[in-house]
Amino acid sequence: MIFLLAGGLAVWLLLVLFVLCICRAASRADENEAGRRFVRVSRSKTTATLAAAVVVLPAAMSGDAHAACANRDLEFDAGPALMQGAVICEIERIRARKDVGRLRLNSNLALAASRHAADMFERRYFSHVSPGGGELADRVRRAGYAEPRCSWRAGEILAWGVGSRSTAASTIRAWLDSPSHRQILLSRRYSQVGVGIQSGTPFAQYTGGITAAAVLGSRDC
Repeated sequence: MIFLLAGGLAVWLLLVLFVLCICRAASRADENEAGRRFVRVSRSKTTATLAAAVVVLPAAMSGDAHAACANRDLEFDAGPALMQGAVICEIERIRARKDVGRLRLNSNLALAASRHAADMFERRYFSHVSPGGGELADRVRRAGYAEPRCSWRAGEILAWGVGSRSTAASTIRAWLDSPSHRQILLSRRYSQVGVGIQSGTPFAQYTGGITAAAVLGSRDC
């Protein structure tokens, strides 16, 4: 009788241990599955928030665009009115060479870039953050690009130069020589661009020259 009770108790203990083992395994599986679901949802939210709009420039350049490219080595002081078009043309030329997609000009991004270039010159600083703490996101919102109903992304690159360093070609070359600037300039994530050119530099000791800002972006409304 004692042996029977002991045997029954042993069987009962084995069943309890078996059930506990199954519960632990199920719990781990649920946690892992929950983790996988969380990652997928997080990625989907990020993708939705940062969706890129598919917009491109015409495949063929116009005569004006070809003329702008011809000014790539022109110093700013020799042709201030030509500088913005030359910088835009250089950006397009480099992106076409790297086959990373054409960009479409956007007036809101151009406004954000122009305002920041002017602000850096007027308040004598050179940074993505203004003395008052304003950042790129603030600038693109004020310029009307980052509308509340849209998902968007933006990247900003800055430069200043005098003399031979104030040409479109030298400006783009400086951006390409910096890994962080190059990454933005050649990113496939962006489909639109705006460029701002300000006469003068952020530093009073350098006369003439330019302060340049380019804002690349994409949005889905």
